[in-house]
Amino acid sequence: MSTVLTNESTGLARAWHPVMRAADLGNEPVRVQLIGDPWVIVRLNGQISAFLDRCPHRNARLSDGTVVDSTLQCAYHGWRFGETGACALIPALGAGATTPPTANIAPIRVQVKYDLIWIAPQEPLCDILPIAAWDDPELTKVWMPPIVFGASAAQFIDNFLDITHFPFIHLGTFGTKDDETIDGFDLAKDTDPWGFTLLRDHMIANKMDPKVGTGEHPLVQPRSMRYDFRAPFTSALQLHLTMTGMRNVIASFCQPIDMNTSCLYQVMIRNDVHNDDDYARAIAFQTAVFDEDLKIIEYLYDKAIPLSGGQTHTKADRNTVEFRRIMSKLLSAT
Repeated sequence: MSTVLTNESTGLARAWHPVMRAADLGNEPVRVQLIGDPWVIVRLNGQISAFLDRCPHRNARLSDGTVVDSTLQCAYHGWRFGETGACALIPALGAGATTPPTANIAPIRVQVKYDLIWIAPQEPLCDILPIAAWDDPELTKVWMPPIVFGASAAQFIDNFLDITHFPFIHLGTFGTKDDETIDGFDLAKDTDPWGFTLLRDHMIANKMDPKVGTGEHPLVQPRSMRYDFRAPFTSALQLHLTMTGMRNVIASFCQPIDMNTSCLYQVMIRNDVHNDDDYARAIAFQTAVFDEDLKIIEYLYDKAIPLSGGQTHTKADRNTVEFRRIMSKLLSAT
């Protein structure tokens, strides 16, 4: 029998997930969805807190409330909660009244990393993937707008890590028929129990190189790739085009919203973006690449990734098979 990974697999609660851009959190609570459950993100006393989006009194959405005197006030009956989830006031009982212990709400783990707010509903089994390029002053960060799409987070990561679809799906952007055969790649999976690294040199159609049009450079050029993956749904792809000197790290952070929907937060960290036109060209090209992927992954047979059985693999799929092994370990962890 096949074990499957979906956006609502219970084991996903034991991991860090991005839920929104930090810059989008203002002075009022925000409702987010993760693994099928609603959560409220709110800033109280200068601290970001996260709770299940449910008041313990009559199950109202706390995200419909407001911040009053550094507490989160429920819109239904005015109950107030501090940054630790302790109930600070029940107006119907009057100021200074003792509140029952069941009036408190439980905070969950929250942190800000890579300009995103991350939450972990349960004790996380691993940290967020480190990305060395993030702090490189010679590189420019180019953020894609958050993209909500109709596939699972696992299906996006499976596609992002896959190196065999380039010459087929991406012929309109960078793919080339010269790259159909996978001669080999290095897969390091012993240094990180919750991730792996893939190294590969291959050929692409470099349609963004202006010297192709002048005949100074050929269209098909060599490219070096390094993938770093960390469970559950984060990967950083380092690209180096030796002919042009271009360096680009594409960091992808995927949020499993509900059974059918995910959100992608993606940033390019590049050495070839120097002005607004460069910035716009980078976003337009990456958008075109993602649109090519969406034409496939939004129409897969279902919204699940089989972790054992149910699919056929070859030696060219060693990295995505390793992704399945790691996710199977996460879901079975106790």
